[in-house]
Amino acid sequence: MSIIPKLRKCINKLSSAIEAQELLLQKLIDRRSEAQRELNYYLDPMARLPFELQSHIFMLCTPASTLIELRSKIYPLCTHDSSTLKPDPTAPQMVFLAVSRLWRNIALATPRLWCDIQIDASLHRPNYRVLSELWLARAQDLPLSMTISGPLALTQSVQDSVAQHSHRLENLTISLLRHMQTPDIKFNWNESTPFSCMKCLTVEADRLTYCGAMRQWLDVLRAAPALLGLRLDNIYFRTDTGIGAEHHLTLASLRYLQLGKPFTWDLRREHSSTSLILRFLTMPALQVLSISCFDLPYEELLDFLTRSSPPLQSLNIAVPFDWSFSSVARFLRLMPTLVALTLSATPTEDRSERFLPFIEVLSTSPDLLPNLREIALRTEMPLIIDYESVVRMLTFRVASCPTPLESFRVTSPLTVPLQGKFLLPIMPNEEVGSALRQLATKGLKIHIGPWARNLF
Repeated sequence: MSIIPKLRKCINKLSSAIEAQELLLQKLIDRRSEAQRELNYYLDPMARLPFELQSHIFMLCTPASTLIELRSKIYPLCTHDSSTLKPDPTAPQMVFLAVSRLWRNIALATPRLWCDIQIDASLHRPNYRVLSELWLARAQDLPLSMTISGPLALTQSVQDSVAQHSHRLENLTISLLRHMQTPDIKFNWNESTPFSCMKCLTVEADRLTYCGAMRQWLDVLRAAPALLGLRLDNIYFRTDTGIGAEHHLTLASLRYLQLGKPFTWDLRREHSSTSLILRFLTMPALQVLSISCFDLPYEELLDFLTRSSPPLQSLNIAVPFDWSFSSVARFLRLMPTLVALTLSATPTEDRSERFLPFIEVLSTSPDLLPNLREIALRTEMPLIIDYESVVRMLTFRVASCPTPLESFRVTSPLTVPLQGKFLLPIMPNEEVGSALRQLATKGLKIHIGPWARNLF
């Protein structure tokens, strides 16, 4: 029996020797990996560049937010295949972290890479706050662009997160999906202007969605005195009867306003532009105005333009059904600085001429919209257009106005299905076509047909 302790002792001795050799082997593997990383460092062209240039290259790989389009073009913070929030592995920031130690160090030392964040609010994710705070902490003290999408985009926990970073938010996009009504807005802030550096605010939904009380959103706008762009799409507010003159607001810096998304109507669903909010706003610096559908009475729209007296450069408006010649004339005379005018018609089974009052008014006086250079007529249904009146208007604008017209477009789909039939674009006859070609020889750019195809 004395052989058993000896064998056990031998096994323990051999096991210790194996562990020592495994430890030595691991050290050798680590040294080899370190040497390989060092070799990669010297072979990597990035390693020979100044840090500022390395950082700039990384920034060029990540799309930037665009104020003109009012969209934060950023990458999502999460994937959809887990109940736990995860960074999107295809986001450039996450790719940089995974390539090498050098690239990881560059990414973590470049705060601008982490200024844009998109959060999926489709589910209650338990680590939402932890991960979002980690992401935003890497941005240090730089201004932020935040996009929150999903049916839970304005739950109280999300509102609290927005309020926590409100003083750094430069662009905020809230996308409400899947037709979920939004709770009342109760941002918990203490400062009088918590959105002090906000430049762009977008609130949108995939279908008509209730978005709280009007007064609450007026308070949000009041908290953003430096706001340059505002887009509200497919949402409606509860209009409080108690809103008085003290709640009216002047957005002194706002230059871009979009109420409703242009050219996205659907015959099967209701569409709202929330233009009732104009009752309570004054915008003396407004340059671009887009209204896709009216829920604001005509006289109140004129009141808004009169008290704002904005230097409008571009107007994109859905043509109301009930505007007469005199209504259009009064409306257009309130925007003498206009350079680009886009008129659109909502799709209905009635294909009658709806642009005619505007076309006739634009033919009356060279002093009306003297700076107008571009006119566009757009519809999702091929309308009957009085091309003879169009020719008279274009001839007048080219020959008689201080600033000659430079561009005229009529755009509609190539074909539109309706009640089992396919409607084709309505083209001008040969006589009108000849007159239009003569205008084209004088430098007027003419487009008739689908957006990407000129049939003229």
